[in-house]
Amino acid sequence: MEEATLLDSFITVIRSITIFGSVVLFIIYATGLFKFGKAYRAFTIYLFSVGIIQLLSKYGISELEWESNLFLSHYYFISQFILLSWFYKVLLHHQWIWIVLLATLGFLIYQYVEDPAMYYRYNPMGMVITQVILVFYSLLYLYRCLAGNQIFMITNIGLFFYLLSSTLIFASGNLVLNLDVPPDFIRLLININLFLYLAFQILILVEWWKNYSKTIFRA
Repeated sequence: MEEATLLDSFITVIRSITIFGSVVLFIIYATGLFKFGKAYRAFTIYLFSVGIIQLLSKYGISELEWESNLFLSHYYFISQFILLSWFYKVLLHHQWIWIVLLATLGFLIYQYVEDPAMYYRYNPMGMVITQVILVFYSLLYLYRCLAGNQIFMITNIGLFFYLLSSTLIFASGNLVLNLDVPPDFIRLLININLFLYLAFQILILVEWWKNYSKTIFRA
């Protein structure tokens, strides 16, 4: 029982680190918002949206007394899809990314119009579809990076592994919910995703420190 309590406390600390880390990463990247081009700006705005949603998720229940913050997951994966599509559009220079974006958003809108109650539930299909598309973009850019040093290569590697793993975890999470697997296993999947996100945040910080910090400090 004591070990379980210690583990829960450790997970709580890591979760708090990722939440406040999201805000810190935005602040760090915001220092170069108008210095490093469109891809940098797109990614910085993505960090801003993640930071806002993370803070709302933490304080919505503890301070605002929400019964559930599950509805924020819709804002998270949709804003992530829009902003990272913009990010990869700049990096890859493919116009068809806009077409894929609009078509996918059209499908998501249809989902919520057809079933408005989904707003208060987890949407595994929407989550998986948007993240699979982003994984594909990341893979395309990873292939391009092999030809030479490219901007945001470290971040792209982090995005690829985090989104791929997260997609598999959330898809599995939906499956185990349907199979009535014990909550401890679902909690394990969520915790694995938490640590993967922390690793992704570290790579984002490494990207900034290696490729952008010196320019900002010299300014």
